[in-house]
Amino acid sequence: MIRSNMTLPQVAAAARKDVGQLLRHVEEKHGDLADHSSLRKDARIVRSGCFPSKKGLHWIYVVVATQGRVTIYPLLWYATTKGTCAMQVDAEGPASYFAPHVLVRYTERFLRRGGDLINALREFHLRNYDKASQPCNYKGDRENYTAVIDHGYVAGEYQREDALVYYRTFYDLNRGRKRFGELRTAQDWRLLMHTVDFEHVGRRDTPHFAWGRGYPFRAERWRKAA
Repeated sequence: MIRSNMTLPQVAAAARKDVGQLLRHVEEKHGDLADHSSLRKDARIVRSGCFPSKKGLHWIYVVVATQGRVTIYPLLWYATTKGTCAMQVDAEGPASYFAPHVLVRYTERFLRRGGDLINALREFHLRNYDKASQPCNYKGDRENYTAVIDHGYVAGEYQREDALVYYRTFYDLNRGRKRFGELRTAQDWRLLMHTVDFEHVGRRDTPHFAWGRGYPFRAERWRKAA
């Protein structure tokens, strides 16, 4: 369970300890995706779902199959006195934290009113699980980054000591272009970057173009154990 007095690094640590349950669940439920050799080179199969862990953590996931690989993208969500927060964790690199302000601005603009919270979060993650992060000049002299997502941009700073990207706000396409310039071309190469294997380094030293690559889908782990 995520408690209100936990710091963001503590939340990220709890998520990484718990994520194995989610990975096993996805690999069992979507084991058919392991046979992806018949997919065309440019084809993708995308599925999503929700999963409550035995430790009381609430997960939303996206699983994506391409000809080359299958990847799981886990998103933890939890409620605070300031609103609903979300954190994406990956096998390598920093965690991505989405402040309540990001989720409120995004959901009010793009998701249907009257829908339930879990479905809104699932749609948010389904549309934005894959992000292309770029350095930017957001908010002064901190180490700032903007992530290009389907409907716009999320902006914040990289807190290197905590291995955390803190996304503070959301910009739609028009406001984002005025604020950050033309970064949309980053989406053209983000899928290609997922096919490139990088040298394994510590979370703090993972380059920004290798952030958010999810976890590899390994159905053989549970098949051998069965």
